[in-house]
Amino acid sequence: MNSRTQGHLAAISSRFVIRKLSYYGLGTALSCGTALAQVEPSATTPVSSTQTETPSTTERIVVTGHKSEGTVIGSPKPLMQIGADEIRSYGVDTVTDLLTTLSPETRSGRGATGNAPVILLNGKRISGLQEVNDLPFEAISRVEIFTEEEALRYGYAADQRVVNIITVKQFHAIRARAYRETSTDGGGENAALSLSFTRLHDDRRINLSARYTASAWLRDSQRGVVPPAASSLYSTQGNLATADDSSLDPVLDRLTGQTVTTAGSPSLPYGQAATLNDILPSVNSLTSSTNASAYTLQPRKHDLSLNGVYADHLTEDVTSSINLSFDHQDQISLQGPARGIVTIPAGNAYSPFSQDVLLYRSFSNVRPLQQTGHTDTGHAGLNFNGNLGSWKWNGEGSYDYARTVTESQTGLSLTTAQAALNNGDLSFDPWSTISSSWLNSRLVNHGRTTSNQGQISGLLSGPVFSLPAGEASTSIAATGILSKQNAASSVNGVTSRSSISRDIGTLRINGDLPIANSKQHVLSFLGKLDANVNGAVSQVSHFGTLGTLGGGITWSPTSWVQLPFSVLQQTEAPAASSLVAPTIETPNVTTYDYVRGESVQVTTISGGNRNLHSADRHELSLGVILSPPFLEGSRLHLNYVHDNTHNPVLSLPTATAAIQDAFPDNYQRNASGVLETVDLRPVNANNEKRTEWNATFSLSRPFGDDHEAAGHKRHAGGGAEGRYYVVLTQVWRLDDTIRLRSGLPAIDLLNGGTIGGTGGKPKHEVELQAGAYKNGFGVRLDGKWQSGTTTLGSTSAGSLYFSSLATLDLSVFVTLGDMPHWQNRNWAKNFRIMLSLDNVSNNRIHAHNGLGITPAGYQPAFMDPIGRTIGLSLRKTL
Repeated sequence: MNSRTQGHLAAISSRFVIRKLSYYGLGTALSCGTALAQVEPSATTPVSSTQTETPSTTERIVVTGHKSEGTVIGSPKPLMQIGADEIRSYGVDTVTDLLTTLSPETRSGRGATGNAPVILLNGKRISGLQEVNDLPFEAISRVEIFTEEEALRYGYAADQRVVNIITVKQFHAIRARAYRETSTDGGGENAALSLSFTRLHDDRRINLSARYTASAWLRDSQRGVVPPAASSLYSTQGNLATADDSSLDPVLDRLTGQTVTTAGSPSLPYGQAATLNDILPSVNSLTSSTNASAYTLQPRKHDLSLNGVYADHLTEDVTSSINLSFDHQDQISLQGPARGIVTIPAGNAYSPFSQDVLLYRSFSNVRPLQQTGHTDTGHAGLNFNGNLGSWKWNGEGSYDYARTVTESQTGLSLTTAQAALNNGDLSFDPWSTISSSWLNSRLVNHGRTTSNQGQISGLLSGPVFSLPAGEASTSIAATGILSKQNAASSVNGVTSRSSISRDIGTLRINGDLPIANSKQHVLSFLGKLDANVNGAVSQVSHFGTLGTLGGGITWSPTSWVQLPFSVLQQTEAPAASSLVAPTIETPNVTTYDYVRGESVQVTTISGGNRNLHSADRHELSLGVILSPPFLEGSRLHLNYVHDNTHNPVLSLPTATAAIQDAFPDNYQRNASGVLETVDLRPVNANNEKRTEWNATFSLSRPFGDDHEAAGHKRHAGGGAEGRYYVVLTQVWRLDDTIRLRSGLPAIDLLNGGTIGGTGGKPKHEVELQAGAYKNGFGVRLDGKWQSGTTTLGSTSAGSLYFSSLATLDLSVFVTLGDMPHWQNRNWAKNFRIMLSLDNVSNNRIHAHNGLGITPAGYQPAFMDPIGRTIGLSLRKTL
């Protein structure tokens, strides 16, 4: 039996154990899956061709029913169930790609938006995503997606949906993939190479993988855009000012009839001294310059990932797994021209001034300023699953290590040049082109973060007692986390260090109570009604005791209708990294100042804030899940969420009047009012209120009539007869407001307010996925649309208006071994070629102010640097 045929047995909906078959003398040794292959084929997967001969004599056969392999606790109905043939039609490579593809269906509207789902493997908890990320799609029998209530049964909070990945029983493969992508506008190349070995045999699982990815620089000049001029005095020609913004020279004031505080630097031949007459043409006006090749829209990256998993039985009822992974990433971005300041002393041969003046210059004859980041992460996970009678238990432990080193060049150290000016050395001429030999030394800010975290958790779940409508069950989960983060930074030569040790102990209890069940003839007029109660208590160092209390009901008046309802009250501590991340200064960052209605380049400050408080969240969720029998293979899920959070943690990169009034110290301006520094370190707002409803409609059907659909026959080479699918998701935000400080007006993010750099939040978002696969050929469409947004500034001219955005991604692929005429060619088996075109129409968000002008830094290329891309992927499985 080949691996694909054996793998289909994992998706069979029930198992029968043949207790006695004396004619062959096999007894109980026959597999339950083979017995079912003869008795009850699955409606969604093919069955084994292996046949067992029926004995001529009559035998007594005892049949015992069991839940199908990999089912989750409580066996609720999934929101979606995706079979192997549909997964094949997606054109994905590994579980990582599959989860990305399914993200619209797995995204939860509860809690912090964008929560990733809880991932289970064969109905069991895993020690981390690394356990499944590199599994090839051929190893997956089916995928089930559940509501957030299922997360409670596994000891997690009810703000994540649950994805249960069920593997085939037998699988053995070596997989290699090469990928290359570039933008049609030029630049922005990405490439990836990956190799993996996978072996599955019942509960034994081995998976070893390596992946290397690289991204090239994409410079501003490659998109033909010009960055906004720096808000400071720096320019290629140079500008002059005093340390205290006073007059440059009394004689110059008399010559011009005005107080002169700034002036452009004269451009003179080498060795020629300047006079006040050389300064007159540029008094009280600044020279400016930009160099688009000195900035990157996309950094250069290199990433190497190694991952290994081994899982097997320890005893008949206990399985275990161990996972080790390592990742190293290097990243370099360009932050603008190198720049520096020198003081020209009074009396210097080159100076016409009667006092010391400062000269600000940027230099294009040396490499630009760079910001580099080096990150190493390691993970070790150990996981155990077992049974205690009718109860299930899980124990897991993990250790995670991360180290990030950041170096940010902020300018040039011109100490040698300054010494020459101070000593009257005429070899350094401040007015002419300056040789690169004077510009070798750089000012660098350093940041380093080291994180160590150990975690151990346990889960016990099972029935507690029987009620007329069914069994009441509970899940009890305990988690202990020990973590320590150390951060060090060196800013302008001043070194600071911080560290935090955090101990978290959490006990979470969930109870499920059946109230009505028409199948048990208990309150039959209600259909099926189940209640849920859950609570958690956490002891968090530095924050004390934090609690969670929630509950809800799920009502199914008919078999194809579910109505879930839940409420939750939760207190959450901020992440440790938000408290102690190192302080990093990044120069020449383009931002929009809504107060003055202009784009400027500023220095941003990022890092942690030890004064953050815990957040209190109150949430209500109401849903409707429909599986209409008149449209087989379809499902509609509607969900309404209202969330009210006190003391939410957020970052404020944009300067609006409302934000600046609430946090004036986060925005530093020069004497002229031009924004120079923006503090991005996290803060607590007063409260945030959010109300939205979202909907997901899915339809997946095989080609052909119902009789063919029931069979799901495959070609000898393994290709499905064909399948098509459609998934449509939408989010409609009804309310999203943030009050930054008590007593201040709330900021309406849906109607002119913002806390980000690209406007508020869109009221409406829609995503469409559609595809088909047949006879080795596949096509996939991914469409997205979001409504436009508006951010109101202090004036109409300073307001920004952002257009709606519609994008379409197209992928076409062919699996050569599934093509009818190539099925017997060994080299073509499991060999796939994919051509992808993302953002087909090359659409980008367009921004303009109240005057109809697009501010600097908001050109379409800044909104989406890459744009349309074309990629080619070659994949072979042996």
